[in-house]
Formats: sequence, C-alpha cells, structure tokens
Amino acid sequence: MKSLLFWAALVSASAAAAQPVPLELYIGGRVVAQAQNGATAYRYAWPGVYFEANFSGDAVDVKVDDALDNLYLYVDGAHKLTLTRPGKATVSLKDLGPGSHTVRLEKASETQSSSGVFGGFYVAAPSQALPAPHYDRRIEFIGDSFTVGYGNTSRGQVCTVADVDETTDTSRAFAPATAKSFGASYRIHAFSGRGIVRNYNGIMPGETLPVLYQFSLFDKSAGVAQDGWTPDVLVIGLGTNDFSTPLHEGEPWATREALRTDFVKNYVAFVLNLHEAYPAAHIVLMASDRGENEIANGVTATAEALKNGGISDLETIIFTGLDFSACHGHPSLKDDVLLTKMLTDRISLLPKFAGAK
Repeated sequence: MKSLLFWAALVSASAAAAQPVPLELYIGGRVVAQAQNGATAYRYAWPGVYFEANFSGDAVDVKVDDALDNLYLYVDGAHKLTLTRPGKATVSLKDLGPGSHTVRLEKASETQSSSGVFGGFYVAAPSQALPAPHYDRRIEFIGDSFTVGYGNTSRGQVCTVADVDETTDTSRAFAPATAKSFGASYRIHAFSGRGIVRNYNGIMPGETLPVLYQFSLFDKSAGVAQDGWTPDVLVIGLGTNDFSTPLHEGEPWATREALRTDFVKNYVAFVLNLHEAYPAAHIVLMASDRGENEIANGVTATAEALKNGGISDLETIIFTGLDFSACHGHPSLKDDVLLTKMLTDRISLLPKFAGAK
C-alpha cells in the first residue's frame, strides 16, 4: 500500500509539471523588468516595442496588461490577432500546427502618458521552449511624429484626438518597414510633438526629445538599462517641431536665426553623445524640405558641423515628394512607402546590409 507521503509527492510533481513555462524573449525596445507573481514582466512606453519568442507545439499563451494601446500578435510572421486596449488578459493562441513557431507581440499605438506591461509568452512544457530569435543587424530610429506613424492610416488630414489614437500604426510606418526589409531588429525612440530644442508650437518647454531619450519610461522613473543594444545604423529624424510653427513671446529665441543656431548646437551635441555610445554606427539624419527648407537647412548645417568635427560615417536624407495627407498633415501610408525606399536604398549600400533586402 502506497504511503500518504508518496501520493503527496506525486500530486506535487504533477502540479509542478502543469505550471506554464515562460519562453526566452528577444525584446525590441526599452523596457523595465519587474517581478510580478513570481515571474518577470516588462513595462514599456516607447512606440514600436515588440517581444518575440520561439517554441514548438501548436499553442502558446500571451499575458498582457495594457488598457490604452493596440497590440498586434503574429505567429511565423502572419498577423493572428489585434488586441484593442485589452487591459489585463491572458490570450491563448491554439491550433497553430506542429513544429517550431515564432510568436511576436508588437505595440502599434502611441501613448504619451501611460505605459503597458507584457507578462510573457508561455507554453505547457519545458520541452516546447526554444532559444529566442537572434538578429545580426540592428537599426535604431530616433524621431518625432513622422517616425511614430502619427495618424498614418487615416483617410484625411482632419482628425479628432480619438481619430489619431485609432489611426496611428507604428508597425506600418517607415521605421519597422525599413528594418524588416533587412531582417534587422530595431528600436524606436520617437515622441510626437518633440524637437531638439523646441517642441511643437512651443509646448512643454525643456521637455525635448533629447531629454526623453535618457529614460526608458516617459514618467522618468527609469533610466536606460545597459542591455547590450549596439545599433549598426542610427536614423534620426528631428527638426520638424523646432521650426514648423512661429515663435511666441516669452520663448528663449528672439529670432528664427537664434533658434537655428541653438538647434544646430544642441543637435550636434546630441549626435556626439550617440556617437560616443555607438562609435561604429552609421548615422543618417533625415529632414523634410517643407517650410522653405528651414528644417532641411538646420539639419544640413548640423551634418556639416559634425563632419567638420571628425564624424565621417554620417549622411543626410532630405526627403521630398510626400503628400502629407494623413492626420494634421502627416505622412500617409503611401509616404511611409516612399520613406522606406529612400532609407533602404541608402542602407543597402552599407557592407553589413548589402544583399540583405
């Protein structure tokens, strides 16, 4: 006759075997790891953050806690499900077929005043857990609403705040499209309305993109972790918000020329800091030719100053020909295609990216 201790041990072992198994992650973006119910969860805020894992078997569970974002779920590159402001939920993907699979959760929305939490991917047994995906090429995108994909899926320029929330799709903007065309991983550090020294229409003075760049979360509660991220290419698209609106009384610049001088000085300093952190990265500065080339001239002057200072692995892309037909005169999906081509044509000339398209 079996002892009570034997049956207790058997029950305990069965319960342990039934516990979901977390998958090893590849994380595309800045996150803050935190303990949650005996496991590790990841808080995020920047646009375009994504999580990937590999597994075998025909099912995987996905844990999320995000009340404001739209999240996309992919399996083996195919879109499976859109989670529209899901809140706290566990989503089960089933009947995926035998063999190995790659699951991906991607943030599509921009939220500037909140963060979401990813609780991980889970499978039923340890034997189903596979090593995380690996990437040999890496691109970092730094920018404003153009890089975010602000309202890019809208049908016109006239949009409400709710319209912008619903039609902003970072996953379809030029940054992810460019990286994916090379099979590269990417990070997006962009925030609508922010500039180098001046934000759109002078709002939020001092809270510029270079300031936000120093943090993983927008509430500034967490700095940037040393997680081994080393981009091969830095694509920076800033300046639109600095110059797109008239100066107002009380702002620090008495003239547009004073603004331009301050812009160039601070942009140079920002890029020099990036170059110090990532000395091997090729740098691309992007700018629109709108506003009688005021934005482009500021970015061109920045590039010239950097080259004169010894930064040779740097180029500019001054883009033109966009229709800006999305919300509030932003680039449309058609424009994102044009921007993607401009970038991929240039980046494909780099040795590490040649032949990767």
